[in-house]
Amino acid sequence: MPLRAPVDGIRRLVDWLTPSFYIDLGRPCNSACLYCAVPPHEDAQGFTPMTEVPDIIAAGQQVGCDRAILIGGEPTIHPHLGDVLAMLRDAGLPNDHIVMTNGLRLAKAGFADALVAAGVGTYHVSIDTADPAVYDDLSRSVGRHGVQALGFEAALRSGANVYVYTAVTALNAPGLPALAAWIAARAAAVGCPAPPWVLAVIKPIGDGLRHADRLLMAPEDAVAAVRAGLLAAQACGVPVGFRNIQACLAPDLVRFNVDYYLDDFSVDVRSGERVSYSHEEYWRKPSDACGRCGHEALCTGIYGEMAERYGRAAYVPIGRVGLR
Repeated sequence: MPLRAPVDGIRRLVDWLTPSFYIDLGRPCNSACLYCAVPPHEDAQGFTPMTEVPDIIAAGQQVGCDRAILIGGEPTIHPHLGDVLAMLRDAGLPNDHIVMTNGLRLAKAGFADALVAAGVGTYHVSIDTADPAVYDDLSRSVGRHGVQALGFEAALRSGANVYVYTAVTALNAPGLPALAAWIAARAAAVGCPAPPWVLAVIKPIGDGLRHADRLLMAPEDAVAAVRAGLLAAQACGVPVGFRNIQACLAPDLVRFNVDYYLDDFSVDVRSGERVSYSHEEYWRKPSDACGRCGHEALCTGIYGEMAERYGRAAYVPIGRVGLR
């Protein structure tokens, strides 16, 4: 942990998520989010075949992971999700698994509880807004915000760990303070502590790039939006952090940067060595001066599209602000 004053709520989230490996169940999804980095319509392969899952589990175990993160698409609509959890259990990994979900399917009576009984320990619930109209716009659907709210409440009642993950775009940024209050109110209504909340500025890839003119924000605007959400969350008692904002843009907020708590990387299973992570092809250090920054070793850089749209002037070297 390189941070001088880490945030307890984020450290708790890290304990829920690590050490884990991904099981990608395929791109089919019951939503069509405008910012999706892996849009379902770009993949005709459908769900991941069940025959591939045992090898994925074995690879995860071989590199020392003790839980799986089930991702998609939308993993809760996989027709054999229960069988995947049974495979994990049979491999000696009976619990603590993470499901990354939009929460819609969790609204089905008993579904969230059944997954917990089958080994799910944490729900990552993607909730972008408290405004039904903004939800419709971002999800390219009509009238389902209330269903997502019911799914979120079911996750909170299930006894699993829960955290909220928000993709921050120009469309929902003004409503982040209202979403902080909404999260706190929903948790209070079911008698649960407010769950951790991660504000993730969107990645300009996939549909996020295709709709960049509507979704992207200049770096200073993204920082202002996240700062407003963070302050509102603190006022509501919601543990909060953010992703995809570089330390040089907000040195005073370094301790809330979730990217400094979690290391997401790929591994060559045969050698155990780290290998290039798939998203690294999109990242760039914006300046040669980055090598003089006290955060250079921790910072991934920025997405090339951001530099092309907004320039590089905002990214300047800083000292080891916030670091031990």
